Amino acid sequence: MRERFVADIPRELAQVETKGRMLEGYASVFNYPIDSGTPRRPQTTFVKPGAFTKTLKENMGQIQVMFNHGHDPRYGELPIGTIKDLHEDSRGLKASVELHDGPDNENIRSALASGALRAMSIQFETMQEDFNDDMTERNLRELKLWEFGPVTFPANEGAVATLHSLAAMAVDLEKAVTEEANSTEQAESSSADGRASTVSEDRLTWLREVQRRYEQQGEELALEAARMVKR
Repeated sequence: MRERFVADIPRELAQVETKGRMLEGYASVFNYPIDSGTPRRPQTTFVKPGAFTKTLKENMGQIQVMFNHGHDPRYGELPIGTIKDLHEDSRGLKASVELHDGPDNENIRSALASGALRAMSIQFETMQEDFNDDMTERNLRELKLWEFGPVTFPANEGAVATLHSLAAMAVDLEKAVTEEANSTEQAESSSADGRASTVSEDRLTWLREVQRRYEQQGEELALEAARMVKR
């Protein structure tokens, strides 16, 4: 089993719009620079035109629309909508999704309309790729798309798209949990009755649960890969 990655693009680039229960926009954009390197080894990744052609033809029935990649404690792996159209155009992978009716999705619709949800993201496996001579540029030629949808916390809040593995996301979340725990302790120490730290405590609980879900999925993928090697 191949390693799965997620790639975020900022809301402005995704051109997300909501009309009633319909969500429309780009899940991925072609030839847009995606930061996929490290401080010591910088690298930029590009999703190339045609990268989704095969997966749309062969795996369309398996692609889901998820909130926070299905790791949000409230929504879990429950799809938030039904894909009405998903196709490549000259700009990227364009999606039209009918969000399910219900109070939970109403919250998502409101957050999208207000701009509180700041990015769209895809989860995928790389099937074909190539690099330039010094490995500073990576071209994704064919991807197997698993799911896409809005995310609360993009890996990069600037105008640069980002790519990272699920394992790396668990590490990043561990750092976020530590920072949030320190913030909670400071809030408690400055509050006589503890009420001022309620929001921080809720966020810390949410972060810990999301971190646990990413770690669990990473372990499951690793076990499945080991089983395939033994076959």
